[in-house]
Amino acid sequence: KAVVSTQSTGVPDLKRVMMLLFFALLFAPTEGSLADILGYRKCTKVNGISGACNLHLNYFTLAGTHNSGAGAYGLMYWYSGAAATSCWVRNQDKSITEQLELGIRYFDLDLSHVTESSGDWWEKGLVLVHCGDAGCAYSRSLRRALLEIEEFMGKNRDEIVLIRLKDHAENSREYIRQHLADEVLRIFQHSSKVRINPDKNPRLGDAISSNQRLLIHTNGGFGQGRPFNTLQQVESYRGNAGTSTCYSVQEIMDAFKSDWYRAKIDHFPVQVDWYFTYGLCLWDLAGLCDGMELHKLVEINKEMVRQAHRPISLVLIDYAGRGDVRLSDVVREINEYNVRLFT
Repeated sequence: KAVVSTQSTGVPDLKRVMMLLFFALLFAPTEGSLADILGYRKCTKVNGISGACNLHLNYFTLAGTHNSGAGAYGLMYWYSGAAATSCWVRNQDKSITEQLELGIRYFDLDLSHVTESSGDWWEKGLVLVHCGDAGCAYSRSLRRALLEIEEFMGKNRDEIVLIRLKDHAENSREYIRQHLADEVLRIFQHSSKVRINPDKNPRLGDAISSNQRLLIHTNGGFGQGRPFNTLQQVESYRGNAGTSTCYSVQEIMDAFKSDWYRAKIDHFPVQVDWYFTYGLCLWDLAGLCDGMELHKLVEINKEMVRQAHRPISLVLIDYAGRGDVRLSDVVREINEYNVRLFT
């Protein structure tokens, strides 16, 4: 330990204190600026949006992917080891990092577990899956996806990300309940790159400045009292089939009207589920709602503001990157509108 000399008054020599602080910061292993090292960063923008620092999370819109891990690492496999048909089980064809680079800031991850590691693919612990009537198709580990998110957020200090852990395989629910918190906190509890925010609806500037920029929402009982938030949201999802056209603005608003009391309460996130679940292969279904169809989301947001006096919070799509319009560009337009109205 360094010994700081004092004058007769007992006050430490200010020059020596400053020198010690300088060298401590100079050789600190923590990534980021001086403000990051000291644990504080002034908020100037959020996810690329200037003026959003005073907004709370539910007044800011996040671009998200439905079943974010289903296909993020290529083919998926049944528990037997046989390859699953991509038509029905793959919702994405970009890695988690590639999704982040496309502007995705909301990840919808379904979980199961594997009891033993085997070969290069199967890793013991929690695993990303897509479950349906035929069973669960397996992707790679939750750990792998979380490490990609941690790495990206360490390099992009003005970004906020939300993870939803919602649909758990029936035969894995007890395992998930016992192990989820430990697997997540093993990565993030002592991370210098990003920390978990225990507030379910934080002021965005506070989240940036404290580096608590990652939020995790999960079903009740699966967080074991750790800094996860119980999942509470209003969704437009109704399990619809798609064949030829995407949703209309009115159809989405009608879905919200069925839970209008909660939709109007601004501490509940409002989520637009901009995808279909059956009728065609998932790739083809995604094609019904990509491209110019994404611009309907701007009108849906304006309708929510007009009728409920709050914006939409979340948007989920399949196959991020499909088509010539990026969801993140549309969400940027929505957030610029939100900033003008609510700040």
